[in-house]
Amino acid sequence: MNSTSPASAGPATSQSLHSSDGNGERVRKGERSRTRILDAAARLLSCHGYAATTLTDIASAAQMQAGSLYYHFDSKDSIVEEVLRVGIDHARCAIDTALDSLGPGASGADRLAEAIVAYVNCIVAESSFTVANIRCFNESPPKTRQSLAVPLREFANLWVSLLVEGQADGSLRGDANAGALARILISGLNSLASWYRASGELRLNELARQFADMVLGGLARPDTTRLASAAPPPLQQHA
Repeated sequence: MNSTSPASAGPATSQSLHSSDGNGERVRKGERSRTRILDAAARLLSCHGYAATTLTDIASAAQMQAGSLYYHFDSKDSIVEEVLRVGIDHARCAIDTALDSLGPGASGADRLAEAIVAYVNCIVAESSFTVANIRCFNESPPKTRQSLAVPLREFANLWVSLLVEGQADGSLRGDANAGALARILISGLNSLASWYRASGELRLNELARQFADMVLGGLARPDTTRLASAAPPPLQQHA
């Protein structure tokens, strides 16, 4: 990221040298302005995409002059990169919080289900930053995609590790490639950003749980499925 700290912009004056409170207030004001810019950019990018969102649009949504944006960011692409990076952070935080709530004794399957529910909620209801990431990553310049390659790879590896945990403890089938499954799963979840509408027939919690149930159903151990289907009917009692 290329940004200029408000406290260091321009030469120091005698007043600023003797007023740490004044410096602190300017820093806080600069941070608030920067947050306002990012919030506005996330909303626009999540709705309109990279190409259709201009610096003028972002400034207007943030209720700032367009030239003021350059005090915090040196280009549209630097704003976009930060929005997309925050989107990844929001998703990771939502999933980590959900996993922490389960405690150490949860099975791999249960942890995967909670991660799915948390990510669905993050996409649909909680974070325009995450939706902006999903919508704009492939539209963004190569330099931006390259800068985000590591956090995105770490995000994918989080899902791989959840699948591997379930395979290791026997709660998920072990004959599937965890790396390929993780990418299929992420792609399916990301698609929610383009088609889910809160006004539709499915409520968010129902959608999240149904998605998790379908994934876990497909990843059930084959031996368990066969045993269940081959089980004889219960004996009938005769008078």
